[in-house]
Amino acid sequence: MWPWEHVLFAYVCYSTYVHGRYRSRPGELPTAALAFGAVLPDLIDKPLAWEFNVFATGYAAAHSVFLGVPAAFAVYALAERRHAGAVGGAFLTGYVLHLVGDVLPASLSRGELVLFPVLWPIADYVPLPDRGSFVDGVYGLLTEYVARLLTLELSPVIALQLGSVLFGTALWLADGRPGLSLVTGTVRRAFRRIRT
Repeated sequence: MWPWEHVLFAYVCYSTYVHGRYRSRPGELPTAALAFGAVLPDLIDKPLAWEFNVFATGYAAAHSVFLGVPAAFAVYALAERRHAGAVGGAFLTGYVLHLVGDVLPASLSRGELVLFPVLWPIADYVPLPDRGSFVDGVYGLLTEYVARLLTLELSPVIALQLGSVLFGTALWLADGRPGLSLVTGTVRRAFRRIRT
């Protein structure tokens, strides 16, 4: 999944839970924490693998149920101790759903449960071909992704990805775009500081 797909996939799950459990919309801070948790494994592992060659693949320590998930639980526990359990819970949810979002497409495309993306360092995984730098790797993968979309073949993986984006965006808009004002306000304040 691409970052926006991870975020929107996580948002669909989280918003559905919040609506069902609390009969309300997701809040600003929890939604921002959810989005951050949903992209954090890739923000850590992909550059370390593709740019710095620390790992053989972009599915490493941050994607690991042995390291990444306990670290995410520690963040939740810390947030809970600081009376920010909803924010910590949303972060943990986004983080775990990122891993689910990596297992689902691999499993759908192979027709069997594929867990290697989340079993570092014990997974028997063959690294992807060298794509050069981080930027070259992202460009190559994005080009392949767009080419698959342009074939207009609706495979289960493409259906999952497009469904996450379309339904997630619609749900986020219906929920009042939670998290957006928090992000845009932070960006505006940063630009004001730069100008002064």
